Amino acid sequence: MNILLLNQDWFATELRSFGHSVLTCGTAPHLEVRLLHPVVQIRELLESLPGGFQPDVVVWFDDSAPVMFLGLEDCPLPTVFYSVDTHHHWELHSRLAHCFDHVFVAQKDYLHHFSASGTPHSWLPLWASRHVEASDSKQMELSFVGTMNPKLNKKRVDFFSALQETLPITIRQGNYWEIFPFSEIVINQTVSGDLNFRVFEAMMCGCMLLTERSSNGLLELFNEGEHLVTYTAGDVHDVAEKAQELLAAPSRMRAIARAGRDRVLASHTALHRAGQLHDVLLSLSKRPKSPSRHLPMMINHAISSSLHEQRNPQLAAYALRGAIECATASLREGAVPSEVETAHLIRTYLRWDRFSKDRSGSQLLIRHAEALPSNCLLTLARVRALLNGGNRLEAEVIASRISDEGASHVFSIAEETVNLLLA
Repeated sequence: MNILLLNQDWFATELRSFGHSVLTCGTAPHLEVRLLHPVVQIRELLESLPGGFQPDVVVWFDDSAPVMFLGLEDCPLPTVFYSVDTHHHWELHSRLAHCFDHVFVAQKDYLHHFSASGTPHSWLPLWASRHVEASDSKQMELSFVGTMNPKLNKKRVDFFSALQETLPITIRQGNYWEIFPFSEIVINQTVSGDLNFRVFEAMMCGCMLLTERSSNGLLELFNEGEHLVTYTAGDVHDVAEKAQELLAAPSRMRAIARAGRDRVLASHTALHRAGQLHDVLLSLSKRPKSPSRHLPMMINHAISSSLHEQRNPQLAAYALRGAIECATASLREGAVPSEVETAHLIRTYLRWDRFSKDRSGSQLLIRHAEALPSNCLLTLARVRALLNGGNRLEAEVIASRISDEGASHVFSIAEETVNLLLA
């Protein structure tokens, strides 16, 4: 099977060991096909792959950014989505599930959000990202390796600042494999109760993991007191007490560390996760296209456009055009937008006015509202668009259908509503 991996090179080596041909693609310099800019048409990409590579399946790995491949929802090949930062982006990711043929979810607690899409979905936890040899030479009692930026995670910074007043702990950023093997205990703190890479990486390195007690499948994969020890999230006293107890009982502490490493080596390496992906790919087929697929991708591309607007207005316009194409495609297919999707539709059309420097976005909005007269938000946006375009008479006719309190009252509500959506 020919497999195209987008955004990451995860499992590339392992999938090749199963006999597949694999090509990695994205903006990162270590990938085999390096994209010059992050917003591309999937159709054009598939037609230009080196060596005439023709994928049988496309796998999109979540990199905590929007999908940057325009038209992926209409890709003629079977597609797979691996949602990793589900705890951050579950609302968007669960909507994007409509666009794929199978979805893997790293955070088990969020699986149920994907059911409404009707797309097959399954739990694929994270893993130990590289093989690291354990060391008997322990140079520090406690360590943590991770981002310490109060703008990104103030809770983490406050937690470790308080912990440092109680216990000597080495805190670093960078390569965990240069620190963890030489630590007796690794303290793990999460962003949002997620089952993160650090859980698997710390145990792979042969140190005792002291991690937050959380769900997302943690204690389904590992046994408390046998493979790891947990503490109450945010409770510095609990961490300090348990760390001191473990350090005072080195035989028990190191036995837990060995058992944790053994469990990771037995079940939680890249080869194990690649095996799960391999099994799904063997039976994967193209599902009937969901009529709901374009609206989630419209939201995705609109977000992408907003992220690029300050740094690269040209890319922002390109992504926004992709959002517009998704919006109009949803209308052609008769998709009925939810309230959230309607809000994004309105914002997308009105932002297009600014990029196109004409009223083409407003005209598309009016057409969309005409096709869905029972959608109150779209109707109010239509009234405002007509007024701004100088069509007061038509706006008054529509206003009279909405309310008998007078056109001026409806006009005021329409202006206030759209301004709130655009804020």
